[in-house]
Amino acid sequence: MPYYQIILPILFVLAVLVWMKESKNPWSLLGIAFIVGISIFSIFFLQSRRSETSLRVVGYASKLFESDLVKWNVSVQKSVGTSELKRGYNDMAADIAAFKAYLIEQGIADKDISIQPPTSYPMYDNYGNMTSYNINQSVFVLSQDLDKIDKISLNAEFFANRGMLLQNSQLNYLYTKLPDLKKQLLAEATADAVARAKEISGSAKTGLGKMREARAGVFQITEPYSTDVSDYGIYNTSTRQKSISVTLTAVFGLR
Repeated sequence: MPYYQIILPILFVLAVLVWMKESKNPWSLLGIAFIVGISIFSIFFLQSRRSETSLRVVGYASKLFESDLVKWNVSVQKSVGTSELKRGYNDMAADIAAFKAYLIEQGIADKDISIQPPTSYPMYDNYGNMTSYNINQSVFVLSQDLDKIDKISLNAEFFANRGMLLQNSQLNYLYTKLPDLKKQLLAEATADAVARAKEISGSAKTGLGKMREARAGVFQITEPYSTDVSDYGIYNTSTRQKSISVTLTAVFGLR
């Protein structure tokens, strides 16, 4: 309900109450109070009737797109004896330095390579005796050259030659222009909602009024042609090709 439709009756009632306090005629006061009550009831009744003359539709938009940024997460592990922790750290540092040099040799910029600090934890046998240490270290590569990262990540020859244990090697495909793409999808979903509303109102021979309300759903970013949906939205980073979709619920007035 518009703001003025609420505030005006309240102001009118306050004015009547002030006048009633000063007036000496109780019958006229009762008549005015009755008229005020009927007026307020009529406003709310008309508003409730007006809200029934609306049309709710759901617009939809989707688009296929390709990622333009890839994040390669590589984690390596080395196991050493209980008295070899220092040597293990030194060997791990040498392996990671060699890996970084290999990436630069393959054309990856130094600024795109991020090396994380090493971590270690003891290993125990079934009797609670410590048997060794596991040393882990991660390297992140962030690049817009997806073809090059794909090729390097699929070739495990470097790790095999140095005897490095790959604990994890994962590619996450991202898109840097996602905010602009979302705006485009919302505009297309809105246009689809308007088209659906016109089709329905035209078939019913009813005039379509202005859009009263619009509520966008969450974005679903999945692998191409996926049917997966989530109430909280999806952002699939495992595939280079992606599909984005969104719904928009719109309420239109009818004339």
